[in-house]
Amino acid sequence: MIVTLIWVIAFAVILWLCLNRWEASVSGALDKLLPDALRSEDDRWVWSPAIAVLGATTIVRPVDMLMTLLIIALLALVGGKLVCWAMKRIDFH
Repeated sequence: MIVTLIWVIAFAVILWLCLNRWEASVSGALDKLLPDALRSEDDRWVWSPAIAVLGATTIVRPVDMLMTLLIIALLALVGGKLVCWAMKRIDFH
């Protein structure tokens, strides 16, 4: 119950900070990181809750988040190597 309460409080604080400082900092950072396909007119209401969920989960379960990031990085590395290997095998003529 305490962990859930901490998560909800962290979520609320991070969401409030993201929404209040959207124009000053968050919007500019996301504009640099996101491709045009992931942008929309209501980015504030999509990305702020997503950032808040990730931030609150990282505060409550940092080891789980770290392990998840390591697994995603490992899968991306292996997938990238497999794609490069497959592209070398393809004859484009």
